[in-house]
Amino acid sequence: RRSPYQTGGPQGGAENALESHGRSHEHSSGKEERIQLPPPPNRNFEICWPIQESFSMKSQNFSVIYPSYLDSTKSWKEGRRMGKEHAVPTPTVSDISQGLQSLQIRHVLQPHKGYSRDTTTLWDNPGRVKFDASQNPYDTKQQLLMELAKTIPNLPARQRRLEEEAQQRQQEEEKEQEERERMKQQQQQKQRQVAAASQVASKSTNKKKGKKKR
Repeated sequence: RRSPYQTGGPQGGAENALESHGRSHEHSSGKEERIQLPPPPNRNFEICWPIQESFSMKSQNFSVIYPSYLDSTKSWKEGRRMGKEHAVPTPTVSDISQGLQSLQIRHVLQPHKGYSRDTTTLWDNPGRVKFDASQNPYDTKQQLLMELAKTIPNLPARQRRLEEEAQQRQQEEEKEQEERERMKQQQQQKQRQVAAASQVASKSTNKKKGKKKR
């Protein structure tokens, strides 16, 4: 049934088609303007070591190590399991994995897991490592953690990463310093302009006061 507001004939059909296209274009443009957030990471993603055991390794009964266990920047309440004098500043799951590799211990790296005692680990230094406790060369897990804390600071990959981070921080600080200097110079220039304008206005006022009335 034709609408009473619809124009008849081919011309009316074209106009209706254009209107429909315009609404469709507006709708699609609205979609394009929306901010697309990245999809959340797969919390179950994992990397096995040795890699050739990726399809055969069963890690359900492996023991867990969170970076917080070794982290000197964390408190006991947040999960640190050794004294600060033995702990390491912000160890990553990659550091722990490399430490376990040096001891030839089978393990699974899960980079997107968080630690329930410290919710910030969901986005700040996330992940955990599960290792085969039957290959632990030490009597207890705590002894293994202490050995990892000794090994991690000397890992070449960690040392390179820390050097790169330090260089990046230095570059950012230099940029901030340059920006502060630029703002300071602009402020000083503005103050000089205001002072100059004030002097000109003062001289003009003095001249007017000095004129004699006729």
